[in-house]
Amino acid sequence: MKYSLCNNWEFTEIWSDAFCTGAPVPCQAVRLPHTCRELPLHYADPADYEMVCGYRRTLTLPDAPRLFLRFDGAAHQAAVYLNGQLVGKHLGGYTAFALEITSFVHRDAENLLAVRLDTREDPALPPFGFVIDYLTYGGLYREVWLETAAATCVTDLFVHTPTLTEAAVSVTTDAPEKAAVLRVSLCAPDGAALVGQQLPAAAKAECTLTLPDAQPWGTDHPNLYTCVVKTENDEESVTFGIRTLTWSAKTGLCVNGKAVKLRGGGIHHDNGILGACGFADAEERRIRIMKKAGYNAVRCAHNPASRALLDACDRLGMYVMDEAFDGWYTPKTYHDYSRIFAENWQDDLTTMIAK
Repeated sequence: MKYSLCNNWEFTEIWSDAFCTGAPVPCQAVRLPHTCRELPLHYADPADYEMVCGYRRTLTLPDAPRLFLRFDGAAHQAAVYLNGQLVGKHLGGYTAFALEITSFVHRDAENLLAVRLDTREDPALPPFGFVIDYLTYGGLYREVWLETAAATCVTDLFVHTPTLTEAAVSVTTDAPEKAAVLRVSLCAPDGAALVGQQLPAAAKAECTLTLPDAQPWGTDHPNLYTCVVKTENDEESVTFGIRTLTWSAKTGLCVNGKAVKLRGGGIHHDNGILGACGFADAEERRIRIMKKAGYNAVRCAHNPASRALLDACDRLGMYVMDEAFDGWYTPKTYHDYSRIFAENWQDDLTTMIAK
């Protein structure tokens, strides 16, 4: 199960240990997505939103074997605390991350969740390095979720389509020894099961399922299927389109065996006074406007886009060029930071592709 945690937050522009432990300190009530400081439309400076700020809220947790927190975007360095204990940290403001909180929770009492957020530029962290030409707003600017799971849970589900009639499924499972089998199914848009297979529970399981009558995904007909994986007490699903992509110097980009010319525009993580706040309905409205204008592609400049925007592109039929910071750096520019910057950039890129 997945529960939204967007309401009932408190925010402070000045992080403190007292705020982390729930003491009464000056703060304001907010809901997510949230920018750490609203800026005027006619002028903004990075110094206006650079700070070490804090978010907190109380949690009454459901009875479940395992509990996770998922952050869709926390700009730019996050440290997550539960009941005053550090659960984990995350570097990078544009990639989602999840932390298991099972061992930190109070089962029969209210819990305090606090997030320390450093929104300042850091030359070792993409996209910084003092060479970018756009604003990198701070805050919990995407949604936060509470996820429950069984003792055995699916931690990753990935589907790719090697042909227009096949779906290759890869499942990563945590604690597979506590489950007997994995049941993999492909479902039509209306939810009807089309084909399935049973696999032995393993840390990594793979199979290829065939759909002889599959309808391919394209910008004119964005057909989507759902892959569902179940254990005895857990379920995970992902939507996907069946399509093939090839590229050559002679034909250029071919989708489903046909040459495609991309017509599109770029969008930034910039929503004016709201900073980078990404609301799911607003993200979809952006794509609908571009689709109506005759575009078939969108470039997400210059960092990984939100899941809401990518899902909207899938549903509405838009190609996506996503980015994990398209800038450049040199050892001369970054000095001792260049190696660390490159490692962090590679982590962002890997997460963007895999998730």
